[in-house]
Amino acid sequence: MSKAKGPQDLPPKGGYVPFQIERIKLRSFATGKMGIGIFIAVNVIGMPLYMQNWRSERKRIIEAKSRELAALPILFAENDRALLKQLKRVREVEADVMKDFPYWEVGTFFGEPIYESVPTDTYIKPHFGELYMFSDPMDRPALAYLHLLP
Repeated sequence: MSKAKGPQDLPPKGGYVPFQIERIKLRSFATGKMGIGIFIAVNVIGMPLYMQNWRSERKRIIEAKSRELAALPILFAENDRALLKQLKRVREVEADVMKDFPYWEVGTFFGEPIYESVPTDTYIKPHFGELYMFSDPMDRPALAYLHLLP
């Protein structure tokens, strides 16, 4: 048999320390009362700040809406003006294109009114194709092609 050389690994004198198997209670950072106190303090301090911010935000929203409502009639008028200018251009081009036809009357179909059931002074909003009938397709606004997008 072989003899062991050097000291053998033995338990320390008096034995090992006993294992801790009991539950160690954690120290809590905040108690329930402290949590309720923090909640109340945050609400007491935060509510006036929230109300102040809400008032200023409400004023800002009202101001923005007022600006929008003030500008809308001008924008609508400019849109109508641009529409009438385009209609005038279309009528001029139609007169220029059809000048060789002596029986052609601008704004009619061979002398017959297009809309027979409405008075002549009634405005009928033109279709998009009527507005850009004589223009180059590359010059048409991009809005004409929105229906082609997926």
